[in-house]
Amino acid sequence: MDEQKQQTPEAPAPKKDFDLVLVPMEGVVTYWLSLSKLLGGSRKIARQVGEEAQYTSEPFVHHLLEIAFNELPEQHIRRMAQAKKSVLLDSLSRRLNLMRMSLLDILAAENPRKTLAKMTAQYTHPPLNEEKAFRFAQDLTALAEKDPNERPEYFNVDHRLKVDQLMVVLLFYVLWSRREGKRNLGAFTKYVASPFFRDGLALVVDGFDGPFVRKRLRAHRQAILDDVGMKMDASVDMALAIRNRLDYDRVFEVGKSYMV
Repeated sequence: MDEQKQQTPEAPAPKKDFDLVLVPMEGVVTYWLSLSKLLGGSRKIARQVGEEAQYTSEPFVHHLLEIAFNELPEQHIRRMAQAKKSVLLDSLSRRLNLMRMSLLDILAAENPRKTLAKMTAQYTHPPLNEEKAFRFAQDLTALAEKDPNERPEYFNVDHRLKVDQLMVVLLFYVLWSRREGKRNLGAFTKYVASPFFRDGLALVVDGFDGPFVRKRLRAHRQAILDDVGMKMDASVDMALAIRNRLDYDRVFEVGKSYMV
């Protein structure tokens, strides 16, 4: 074994479920290296990739596994991957916007009805109506009055939630803040999976001023979108390198191009 191969890190078995928003670039590269090692020189690569796709819920990676290893020309695969990237980044951007709106409205002690109106305006067809949204949010309020630790998942804010669920829990935070005060939201941060919302909520609870929070949320949102977009690009290039049957070291070189 030559010196270069000795320096190439061994990759663990593929991680079946991860999130491009939360996993670092190194984790994305490791995933594709793991897949490269798993497939090796297999002649039944399409079947093995199909099996891998069944256990991978990350939407962009799942899509790549479905399209990158068939008979389509590479340019078609890149075009389809770009379309999926645009769709998923748009969806993520809207969800981050919902979180941003609710945080700024908590800061401004905004009327919750206005908050909901602004959130539903992000979509051509509102995911839920006002009556249903407030009914569900009031249910969360009743649960919070008893003991939120009984069902902590109900108070989670996460970009992976369905849009209507995300709107309801964000509406709860606005309602609770209006009733109990911003500082009393601090107890709920432990239930929040989204770093974007959790960090923003901490700033609101700590009393940072509106202009600063607004600028910080805008910068953080863009950083997340740029970071996820780059991970998607890395995934496309590494998947196609595997499809083209480049060896492990060459696939690793592709991945290193995306790491600092």
